[in-house]
Amino acid sequence: MIHTRRVAAGTVGLVVALAGACTRKPAEPTGNPLRAEPAALALPSDPIGLAAALAVPAESLRAAGEERYGRQAFDSARAIWSVELTRARAAGDSVAEARVRMWLGLAAWRLGDYPAARREGEASLALKRRIGLDAELSRSFNGLGLLAWNEGRHRAALTLFDSALVAARRHGDRAMIARATGNIPLVQVELGEFDAARQGFLAAVEAGRALGDDKIQGNSLANLGMLAVRLGDPRTALHFLTEARQHYATFGDALGEANALGQLATAWSGLGELQRAIAAADSDLALARAHGLQQEVAAVLEVLADLLVQGGDLRPALHRLGEADSIDAALGLAVERGNNLRRQSAILLELGEAQAAVARSEAALAAHDRVEAHAEVVHDRLQLAVALSRAGSLVRARAQVDSALAEGQRLGSPLELRDAAAVAAHLALESGDARGALHHLPARVATETSLDWRLADLRGQALLAMGRINEARNEGEAAIKALERERGSLGMGPLRSAYIASRAGPFSHLVAIHLARGDTTTAFRVAASMQGRGLAERLGGMAEASGHIAEVAEGERILLRAAVLEQKLDSLGADRESAERRAGLDRQLASARAAYEEHLASRAPTSGGRWLGLVGVSLGQVQSLLGDDEALLTFLAGPERLDLFVVWRTGVLHRGVPIGERDLALRVRVARELLAAAHRGGEVAPPLAELYDLLLAPAVAAGALDGASRLLIVPGGPLGALPFAALWNRRTGRFLVQDRVVTYLPTVAALGERSVAEPKPEGRLTIFAPLPDSLPGTEREARAVARLVPGAELRLGLASDEAGFRHALEAGRPIHLASHGSSNIQNPMFSRIFVGRPGSGLPENDGRLEVHEILLLATTSSLVFLSGCETGVGTAGQSAFESGSEAGSLAQAFLVAGARNVVATLWRVPDAGAADLAERFYRHLATGRSPSDALALAQRDGLVASPGYTWAAYAVFGVGTTERKAGYRLER
Repeated sequence: MIHTRRVAAGTVGLVVALAGACTRKPAEPTGNPLRAEPAALALPSDPIGLAAALAVPAESLRAAGEERYGRQAFDSARAIWSVELTRARAAGDSVAEARVRMWLGLAAWRLGDYPAARREGEASLALKRRIGLDAELSRSFNGLGLLAWNEGRHRAALTLFDSALVAARRHGDRAMIARATGNIPLVQVELGEFDAARQGFLAAVEAGRALGDDKIQGNSLANLGMLAVRLGDPRTALHFLTEARQHYATFGDALGEANALGQLATAWSGLGELQRAIAAADSDLALARAHGLQQEVAAVLEVLADLLVQGGDLRPALHRLGEADSIDAALGLAVERGNNLRRQSAILLELGEAQAAVARSEAALAAHDRVEAHAEVVHDRLQLAVALSRAGSLVRARAQVDSALAEGQRLGSPLELRDAAAVAAHLALESGDARGALHHLPARVATETSLDWRLADLRGQALLAMGRINEARNEGEAAIKALERERGSLGMGPLRSAYIASRAGPFSHLVAIHLARGDTTTAFRVAASMQGRGLAERLGGMAEASGHIAEVAEGERILLRAAVLEQKLDSLGADRESAERRAGLDRQLASARAAYEEHLASRAPTSGGRWLGLVGVSLGQVQSLLGDDEALLTFLAGPERLDLFVVWRTGVLHRGVPIGERDLALRVRVARELLAAAHRGGEVAPPLAELYDLLLAPAVAAGALDGASRLLIVPGGPLGALPFAALWNRRTGRFLVQDRVVTYLPTVAALGERSVAEPKPEGRLTIFAPLPDSLPGTEREARAVARLVPGAELRLGLASDEAGFRHALEAGRPIHLASHGSSNIQNPMFSRIFVGRPGSGLPENDGRLEVHEILLLATTSSLVFLSGCETGVGTAGQSAFESGSEAGSLAQAFLVAGARNVVATLWRVPDAGAADLAERFYRHLATGRSPSDALALAQRDGLVASPGYTWAAYAVFGVGTTERKAGYRLER
């Protein structure tokens, strides 16, 4: 769950200050290109000329500035008041000068020019005192208080707001009494005085109602919403924020609306409704940018960063934080910058950079401690404790948690106490104190529906360590259910598809619980349920889906409707109106579930459903589909342990490997980089040998691979980018491919494709090479393949077009494509491979095929050879290792579309090496070998004939064959 800005755990929201016509957030510095009114700088600089330009009397310039300030045209207002200041001083009008200086200070505050804001505000206050404008002192005190609060000078802000309240009461100024009353709680929130803050905001609401002031009411309600989210009560926050928006709508307050949208993002996130949270944050960002509200822009960028982190998208989150921090730095916002440091620490920790995370946490703690942001300090200490623990400093970590618990108890905030309890439990588990961990965690209420999966997961781990296995199973299953509910709220898209892939921990822990129960079969089923889902979850958003994909997409859409209905049910209260609404929603939910059951019952398992892991498969079914010389290996990479299941016809073996996903990803990255860059030499052998020892040696030692000359590998997580064929057995001095044939499957369920009769090759091999000019090596490769396969159709350069490629694929022809592939890191559905050159300009003839287009095709092609860059991985560069998801690769897309075997690459390959490998592959394929056998033989040839490791970049994706010779021949 993400929390509010200024006062919460590593995340942001927005709060509203009561400053008459203004709210808390300042706009950007003068001259920023996002300003809506650059023409303000061209206004006449003399009072007479300006008055004439504005069509107002010269003595009304201040009012003209106030009018523009009220509609957020702060540049124009400041320019007008600067001219008015010149006029007042020339006329010796001290009263006018004092008033306009106050407004200039407020404009500077809104524009982020804090030194000028303080200078003008203090000058106005001094002048008012000197000339006896006692009735207006409260406005100056209030404005200076807002500035001090914004800068993190909390004690000074309290003193100034108190002075504003005293001055306003002295003169019976009800409006200023209401504003000061509503601003004092802002500081109390920062200081952790939550009960006092709540009472203050409620008093401000009542004062605004008495005055009939929608601005005061809207701001106070928005701040109550902020506080409710801050205290872990997002449902109450929704009520306050909805009412706040109604008040803002009465007078078109863009700033207030932006603040409320930001708070709604935090509230929806707290309820697990991440898609709604993102929608609210996106609307807030658009509104803030349109009005040039730089601090608001920074705040919502931080919200979006938190949501991206929650969805497992870490690098883009860091980018958003970088944008936000640059704005906060320019504005001198100490608290916000501290929050950003803490966020960065959390992300760096996820990326495995523990020492850097410790440094960021310590800097955040120091920044917040300086400005007495006590609630922030609690979360800084918790983040620091986690980072220290990861860095191996458990004693220091426990000390930080103890301090955080003590401070959380003093503040009395449920949110701080819950988070502190979770971290304390985590550290206790790490030190082997399961009983202590359980002591820190609140017991789960049996009837609760908005369960925090993290706490349930921790309880399950603690109970397992204590030997209370059945209780542990209940908690583990509850954690998975709650996690699935949160995922279901995301709708369809890349965020949802990355969600489960980045949260393997609860699945890994549930596997351990079932193994402790002696139930290897159920443990295998849980591990197998993780694979393939990333791409499946994107398909529900494909409204144009047709053919076999339409069935998959429709099933996902039904599941989404059910998830949305469940979320609505959870949000209902206990009143009579809610009870009536509940009955209607219950009926709709029952109908959606029945529709899904009917959907499953009335449709035979589809090829796409099996490849995507949407079709269930039992251990017995898997064993019945394996040949005598085959073994299936499936991996589940968790945060603390790698689970390996080896299945053969008559048995199953589990081995737990003591390596977490981060460390595993690092090893895979190192191995790939060495293989891609190195010539044959000893520098590659050690990391490949270490990976062999981790991943395969346990199965070899147990005899699970005896007699298995073929390995079907369902890799999962970072292993999806690992060239298993290149793993080095230091005991025999041989690469894995020298002893065994390796085939990759995206899911365990895909093995069910073996029950479907393999189609015979339809037509001749069709060879496409659309880019011979820019990729000259592809022409050599294409011509070489054409020479090896008599009767092959060669389509080179302009003869290779998208229409021809689509036709060949849909006709079921074997295809060889030598071209350029391009991965889309943000959304693998738009990863592409070039099959031709732009034709008519229409999407279906633009010369490239993207993953989402491939999925809509239908083919029975026995072979698709994708000789391009990284066609076998779903993301490029480092992201493939960070996200832990290989979903969305071009290879997987062709399999889902119906291709039987796909040959693809795991990294970029040189042209010459690609041509050599392709020649060897087709030479062996022509002898009747299966694609898996042909590639293994080509790779063995490459070991002898080539100086580098280009051969290791290739992999076959498919279901393999149960016969050593499949009689596979291309039509001639």
